[in-house]
Amino acid sequence: MICIYVHALVATGVVRNARLIAAGLAAQGHKVQLVTALPGGEGVAGVVHHALLPGAGRSRLSEKLRAAWALRGYLRATRPALLISAGNHGHGTVWAGSRGARATQRIYRISNDIMRAIPGAPSGGMKRWSRTAMARLIAADAAHLVLVSPTLADTPVFQAAARAGRVTVIANGIDAPTARQHIGDMAPHPWFGGPVPVILAIGRLAPQKNFATLLAAFADLRTTRPARLIILGESRDDACTRLRAQATALGIAEYLALPGTVANVFPWLASCDAFVLPSWWEGSANVLLEAMAVEAPCVASRSAGNAAHLLDGGRHGLLVDPADPRAMADALARQISPATRLRPGDRIDAFGLEAVSDGWRALVQRLLAG
Repeated sequence: MICIYVHALVATGVVRNARLIAAGLAAQGHKVQLVTALPGGEGVAGVVHHALLPGAGRSRLSEKLRAAWALRGYLRATRPALLISAGNHGHGTVWAGSRGARATQRIYRISNDIMRAIPGAPSGGMKRWSRTAMARLIAADAAHLVLVSPTLADTPVFQAAARAGRVTVIANGIDAPTARQHIGDMAPHPWFGGPVPVILAIGRLAPQKNFATLLAAFADLRTTRPARLIILGESRDDACTRLRAQATALGIAEYLALPGTVANVFPWLASCDAFVLPSWWEGSANVLLEAMAVEAPCVASRSAGNAAHLLDGGRHGLLVDPADPRAMADALARQISPATRLRPGDRIDAFGLEAVSDGWRALVQRLLAG
């Protein structure tokens, strides 16, 4: 059996990729289970979903500690051949919960930049130390590391695993025709379809996503032309309150909407006048692939993982410095203007799911045979 772990089945890129991996391996004939700390959420047809905990705890840390202990018992009872940790936020739980599980090989999918060595980025001294320490632990523990972007291969703590042949790059991909089938006919928000252009951003309301710089850029943009901004995402802390306070201070509060998360992002992406990914860092941003799949004009940070590669160096969307709100405002102004906007075109065809499926098939076969 193959188990795929994420903390919860919520609307994030990691979870969407975990579902794709589970569906792909199940279609190849493997017995697969989705394992989460928390119950609920949208699973995968034909794949069992096992929740380790009955419900949410007082904090994310308490949930992870309880989940690690529960995962330990689950692995002893089920003895899966492979345990795939699908994203960075689950690696600590998988590492702690799999101590002593010698029969189970661990695959850690590195979904985000761990080092975050970007000038101006809020990397955090102690947090960066703890991330590096955890990266060393999982690199030593892993039967294999899967990196979602070639840009992550330069991470120093992964070099020994790479030399030992325990690192593979399997970049994210998307089924673009299926994505377009999810657009639908209804505008998901009353701002869409009106005379005022709407800019869309999607992501957790976390410092990584750099929405504070986006708000500053949006305020700059509005000094020259009308526009509205929607940010889809939520956080368990007071990030939403802080963003609203910043918007009020900048005088743009009435032009900002924060609807929370949605299960289907494609109607939003297809309806917007421009999509922006301002992140300080990423691994391989699923949402950028989703925006490209529905031909949304894109603006992305140069440091957002493999965004520069996805947009072919700026040929299929605009790339900006994440620390420069003025440059971001100029790029947004170009992309919301029908006369100057640059759409992705057929660039998305280079990032289909076939390569993702083939990569996971080859890796799983290799590990199971070994």
